Amino acid sequence: NQRAGNGAVNVRIANAAKAAGNKRFVYISVASELANGPAKFLLGDYLKGKAEAEAAVISDFGTDNSLIVKPAIIAGGPPGEIRPPGPPGVKPAAVEDVAKAVVA
Repeated sequence: NQRAGNGAVNVRIANAAKAAGNKRFVYISVASELANGPAKFLLGDYLKGKAEAEAAVISDFGTDNSLIVKPAIIAGGPPGEIRPPGPPGVKPAAVEDVAKAVVA
C-alpha cells in the first residue's frame, strides 16, 4: 500500500526522530506540481502518504528545524528497480544530485 509505505512509515520515522532528541529533520517528498496535477489520479495513495509525512515532519520539528525537499521525479535507484517515467515535460533529477543537495 503506497499510502502506508510513504505516509504511516515516514510519520513513525519523524516521530521516532523527535522522541530520540533529534533537533532537525530532512524529508524528501514530491513536487507540488505533481501532487496537484493529473498524477494524483494514478498515484493518489502515494501522494496522500507523502502529504501525511510532510505534515508530521512540520508538526514534530516546525518549519525552522525541518527541510522538506520536493523534487519532481527522481531518476535512478537500486539496480533492477523499475520506475515509471514521469509526466511529459518534467525533467527528472538524478538520485545522486538529490542526495548531495540534502546533505549540503
